[in-house]
Amino acid sequence: MSDPKRHHILAETYQKHFIQEGNCVWVHDKSTAKTFATQPINVAVRTDFNTALTPEGGLDRRTVETFFSTFETDYPATIQQLRTGVQTTDSINHAIAFMNLQVIRSPVLRQLMSDLLVRFSPQDNAALRVYGVHDVGVTLLEQARSGDIDAKVKIGLQSSKHLALGVMNALKDVAYRTIRLDTPINLLSSDNPVVYFSVQRERGKWRSGLPFPSTRILCFFPLAKDILLFGDTEKPPFEQLFSERPSQICNSVALVRRVNAINALTAERTIIAPTERDLSKTLSAIQNKDFKPNRLFSMCTELAKVAIRINDEHWNTRSPPQARA
Repeated sequence: MSDPKRHHILAETYQKHFIQEGNCVWVHDKSTAKTFATQPINVAVRTDFNTALTPEGGLDRRTVETFFSTFETDYPATIQQLRTGVQTTDSINHAIAFMNLQVIRSPVLRQLMSDLLVRFSPQDNAALRVYGVHDVGVTLLEQARSGDIDAKVKIGLQSSKHLALGVMNALKDVAYRTIRLDTPINLLSSDNPVVYFSVQRERGKWRSGLPFPSTRILCFFPLAKDILLFGDTEKPPFEQLFSERPSQICNSVALVRRVNAINALTAERTIIAPTERDLSKTLSAIQNKDFKPNRLFSMCTELAKVAIRINDEHWNTRSPPQARA
């Protein structure tokens, strides 16, 4: 059996939970500006995207793909459990692990990691070897510095472990729960679907920024078209945390719209949605918006306002039901 060359950025098992009817998701390709419906097997696929290089310079197409597949197999069972409203330890831990793995599959974050290594790693090859960089890594850095795009992609994959550790460290104090959505529009996803940032209140107003340690960090990951994984470093009181098991049912259109808009704006190339209408509305919302820090943090602040209100209402049982926004 030959090793697989076609690698998914978004697992097929994950994409299937964004299907509204039939067996297709709706896709927008940002590089071609085309929108179409197709089966998940054809979506967000790249040749050798997860192919690692061995220390000897050979191709390893199996190790990373096999590692990902172990988590993908159990994903449908996790979503089925979370849809019951009961968040078991196993189901939430699997959802969190799946989210962390999706981070290192993000082309945007792999490119960021590659750029940082190319820019800040020692120029001297002997110094690189002192840090434990294999010959193949030294060669990749040399090729990347000369403008080799494929080498930059490979560096992003080779440094996935460091990327994962960095993200896990940033999110280490986040407590997660799921929110089940009952809204006329669905969640969508993308090839960069994990949103996390810091938020703080200054002079009575919320303000978002980079997720530095010791700040309040919010995290959002669409698990399915109607289930959102939500994380917050500010935890509820102990007695509330352990007295409530069912997940929240929320009908906030504003929450869905804001998560969708950030996901679409920050996607590298691929956006997926359950329906053409969901996709069209989100694309209209980000039309003429550029991917710049000030714009993105402004959008994150608006998302934070909605999410914190919904979170407060969830833990305060005396609050009125969440109204449509």
